[in-house]
Amino acid sequence: MISNRDIIIFGDDWGRFPSTIQHIGKVLSKTNRILWIGSLGLRKPELKLKDLKRVFEKVSNLFERKNIESEKLPVIELHPFVLPFHDFEFVRKLNKKFIISSIRKKISELKFQNPILITSSPIIADLIGEFNESSAHYFCLDDYTLFDGAFKSLLILEKQLLGKVDSCFSISDVLMKSRIPKSGKSYFLPQGVESGHFTSASIEIPNEIKNLKKPVIGFFGLLAPWINIDLICKSACNYPEYTFLIIGKPATDISQFDEIKNLKFVGEIPYKELPAYAKVFDVGLIPFKVNELTIAANPIKLLEYLSMGIPVVSTDLPEAAKFKDYIFIAKDDKEFINQIQTAVLDNQPIRNKARMIEAEKYSWQSITENISKSILEIEKAKKILAKEVR
Repeated sequence: MISNRDIIIFGDDWGRFPSTIQHIGKVLSKTNRILWIGSLGLRKPELKLKDLKRVFEKVSNLFERKNIESEKLPVIELHPFVLPFHDFEFVRKLNKKFIISSIRKKISELKFQNPILITSSPIIADLIGEFNESSAHYFCLDDYTLFDGAFKSLLILEKQLLGKVDSCFSISDVLMKSRIPKSGKSYFLPQGVESGHFTSASIEIPNEIKNLKKPVIGFFGLLAPWINIDLICKSACNYPEYTFLIIGKPATDISQFDEIKNLKFVGEIPYKELPAYAKVFDVGLIPFKVNELTIAANPIKLLEYLSMGIPVVSTDLPEAAKFKDYIFIAKDDKEFINQIQTAVLDNQPIRNKARMIEAEKYSWQSITENISKSILEIEKAKKILAKEVR
């Protein structure tokens, strides 16, 4: 495991949601000093309330430096000033100056030495090599170029980034085959799970869902445009005797939910409280639309469901298919709906125990140890090469 090192991580805004890179950052923070750089943006802002709120949050963060307590060691969060117009080259040049100045000032203050640089953002392509880093690594967590409103420059910036980093860790086979760095060091980054978070015996079910009619068919996560809302509604209508519990922040139209009597929508629940709500699930759903964006995705909720020991019904996603012995994969809407009943019947102690055992193989600790091994091997090879050049 990487230990006693200084690490700069370009991720999302810490604490907004439990992302892959944040889980890895938490593990690394136990034995290293982390400078966490908040989101630099991946899509063009619009004149919408949610975007205006995000702008206000980002401006507020400029005047606040946070120490995030993560186990024994702090994570230092930094939000450099950026103009959210990355498609314009002159803006990118300005942003580069702002970001470099802000980070160099902070690492000088912290006395960082030869940090490891990790990024999940293609936006920082021009920043590689600016912080005297010992190595740089790209964590490709999605095909960002396919996001609604994504900056057109992302494709170019990602290619530039892949030409500079020492390695790329991708969360799906599709991304691993298409995001190959110039170094040739391309690795699969499986999603992980904080299993103990979802299985504590002391979890108390909230009153608002304590008396839901069983079985409960559940979903938690962002209700994004790639979630098949129609399929959720069709499923609920096909099983009026079941309760469908939907948890998450709406990022698309969910007005159909109001018309379905056996569907309960409770909105967004903080990650730390999520296990109490999910405890009532008898089956977990992954109703993703199947398209170019989602076939490259690897839903983190899959392992979270399995860690709870419940059956899962998923649309036909390549990364979900790897767990076909433990979950149910549907080729179309009709099969998805039919398999919900099959999954309810498969909610049996022996099968559920097998699911939990499988999920335990994917702890964030284990995944981070594997990432660390690869990074340390790369750094060792770089040092040997540097000596030979001298």
